[in-house]
Amino acid sequence: MRALDCPARLRTLAAALLVAAPLAVASSGCASACKRVAADRQAFLQREASASAPQLLLALPLAPLSQELTRRLSRVKPVRVPLPELGIGGVDLPLGSLSARLHSIILLPAAPEHLAFRARVNLSAGNQTVTTIDLEAEFRPRLDVANGVVDVAVTPADIARVRPTIPASERKRLGDFLYGQVPAMARRFVNRQAVDGLVERLADDLLGGSWPLIRDNLLGDVGTLTEFSIDLPELPLAAIGLRSTDADLLLAITSDLPAAGLTSLARDPNTPATLPQLRISGSAVAELVNWQMAEGAIPGRYTREGVASPRGTFEAGATWEPGQRPLKLHVWDSTKECAYVQFGGTPRVSVGGGELAVAVNDATIEESKGSAKVRAALWFRRLGHQTFAVSESTAANVRFELFGAQMRATATSASLTNDILTLGLTLIEERPAARQSR
Repeated sequence: MRALDCPARLRTLAAALLVAAPLAVASSGCASACKRVAADRQAFLQREASASAPQLLLALPLAPLSQELTRRLSRVKPVRVPLPELGIGGVDLPLGSLSARLHSIILLPAAPEHLAFRARVNLSAGNQTVTTIDLEAEFRPRLDVANGVVDVAVTPADIARVRPTIPASERKRLGDFLYGQVPAMARRFVNRQAVDGLVERLADDLLGGSWPLIRDNLLGDVGTLTEFSIDLPELPLAAIGLRSTDADLLLAITSDLPAAGLTSLARDPNTPATLPQLRISGSAVAELVNWQMAEGAIPGRYTREGVASPRGTFEAGATWEPGQRPLKLHVWDSTKECAYVQFGGTPRVSVGGGELAVAVNDATIEESKGSAKVRAALWFRRLGHQTFAVSESTAANVRFELFGAQMRATATSASLTNDILTLGLTLIEERPAARQSR
């Protein structure tokens, strides 16, 4: 612990008692102390990426996306569909025509790297729903790892290629409709089972001969039914994995940072299921700070008091070590103090006043080499807060384009549990700035 100490009093005593050669040896001891600090700093900078699991997880709830899609589809005008002439037992059924309307498009869970959808067409007579036609298919969103972009789009052509079906429950409802068309005077001569036999004929017509009319007229001028993209913040990305659950579209993000991965690739249930969520491993939280320091995005040099300054002699870094006081702040001075200090603390995070608040009540100096006199609380108040400000900035730089609207994320809740930082997000539309009149 004291191998790097070279206090001024010792140097004065050495000057008084030693001849020139011994004095040179003492001076070289101080120089070697600075070299050891510099070497330790260099070893820290040369850490290599070793993550075998994603370090960030973005969860997007499917329900709000499906609701927005359904709202957009409500603008599509319905189509009149003439029904074939049907009769039973010498009784003609006055079927006329039905109104076909795009009712909904719902995003569904699917195989890894895929997403599925169900488009539903409602057929109605007046205010009565007669039956529905479903179209379900899987598709593969475009993942552009190099640029951090995820594009999800379903076009009318995607739906047109899907074979339509009428679910069993809807076939029963179709039978109820047909039986209701039998004139009251003739019902005692018409067997309900016989009416049910007509369901297959009518269903075959709706899914066969009449389907091109429904498809082409409903989808012809719709454009892209669903289109949204996710623009991830600027990170040294290595991979983007996509999977979906009953509730969420999950983007598992792996970076080239030397950070440990997440222990769980699932939504934190403590965040409302209707809100997007970003989860970051504690190790990645620390490494994001080191990366932004290396990029020059945030200060990397500090004074003895922990104040950022380009002339500060202390160089900073951060790591995360599961266990007691997991956030470690490291500072090296290899030019003046010839010192190294490691601080440890347990952060507590929350969101207040629209900003991420961080409290560290157990900040302490865990290791020191050299004679630097510093206060742990000062460093955590500044560099420790900066660590989580970077995490908040990472969340805020997730951009969305949802159905033509530009959205950005802002953190509305925060928690730190089991070495994972979880940020609940709200999407805010970014409106273009109004032009100023000249």
